[in-house]
Amino acid sequence: MDFENWWLLSFPLFFLLGWLAAKIDVKELVNETRRIPSTYIEGLNFLLNEEKDKAIEVLVKLSLAEPDSVELQFAVGVLFRDKGEMQRALAVHQGLLDRPDLTSVQRNRAILAVGQDFFKSGLYDRAEDFLKRVGGKEYVPEALRLLTDLYVNQNDWMLAIEVARKLQETTGESKKSEIAHFMVEIALSCREEEDHNQALEWLYNAIDENPEAPRPRVVLGDMLKAQGLYHEAIHEWSKLESYAVGYMGLVTDSLIECHYKLGTQNQCLGNFKKIIEVAPNHDLLVRTYKLSVELEGHEAARDLARTFLKKTLDVTWAIPILDLIKKDADDTFLEDVNLLIEVTEKHRQDSGHVCDSCGFRAQAHYWRCPACRLLDTYVPSTTQVRGKA
Repeated sequence: MDFENWWLLSFPLFFLLGWLAAKIDVKELVNETRRIPSTYIEGLNFLLNEEKDKAIEVLVKLSLAEPDSVELQFAVGVLFRDKGEMQRALAVHQGLLDRPDLTSVQRNRAILAVGQDFFKSGLYDRAEDFLKRVGGKEYVPEALRLLTDLYVNQNDWMLAIEVARKLQETTGESKKSEIAHFMVEIALSCREEEDHNQALEWLYNAIDENPEAPRPRVVLGDMLKAQGLYHEAIHEWSKLESYAVGYMGLVTDSLIECHYKLGTQNQCLGNFKKIIEVAPNHDLLVRTYKLSVELEGHEAARDLARTFLKKTLDVTWAIPILDLIKKDADDTFLEDVNLLIEVTEKHRQDSGHVCDSCGFRAQAHYWRCPACRLLDTYVPSTTQVRGKA
């Protein structure tokens, strides 16, 4: 019999071996399941149903019955922390630290857990002590993240930068955006102390750290404008057009003011028209229309507005146009115009700025979300264009 025939006969053998292995695995799984106490299953069911109070009650009873179970103690401590019972969470996790039989990995995990408990309790000094003691590659990154948040909450930007760099080295995860924000915060502190040279130096450092971060450019332009350096301010803000055009809406008023100081307002209007062709933005549309009214007259501004309305899906920016129409409207039409203004303004207020992370709505733009505290989650969105998603 040749080789191909022997190969064909081997298929049933492989099938038989696979079937036997499966039977053994299933039998072992059944035996393992029988050895799991029913209390574990009960607690797990409560967790799956998000009934944390009942889950804690069950698992605490189980932990008293099995005090040597390290994993169970960790689970109970985390449940206490999530529920906000910080004293009980600390008692569990500090109790684990007192055990002499913990492995090195378990001890580092317990140190981190105590640091997390103190951090959530707002006891930052105690949290810092424990988080700095965490070792081992498994838990150091989380400890460094918490330390960064801790220093941010305390406005200790220098230490925040130091720890963020260490986290970046440890994980390979880029922290350039966060570090640039921290440098801007230092620059703002220097400006408050009227140390303008130092403030400018920190802003340039932030730009070097993350050249595509919009906030350093925005703040740098503000500082240059305050010093009467209008050309320089316009130059810095204009760089946003190439990599963060959505943020141009944050600096439109300042740009207009600088151009008026220099007598180049027509150049400003022409530039705005070019930008909205690429990335229409509510604030930019409004400012462009008003500037057109002032520099080119009502008829030219209305032509510009018609072009906007044909292209964009967001008409809430058109309230200034409706305000102009009111001046020439009779009583009957005026009522309709006022109603339209009310509806569009309400829509604008309902939309506002929305955090990309937690969904928190705000009427103003924030670099850090007031709710989830994450950076760069309020990204100014461009107005939707007809025919484009």
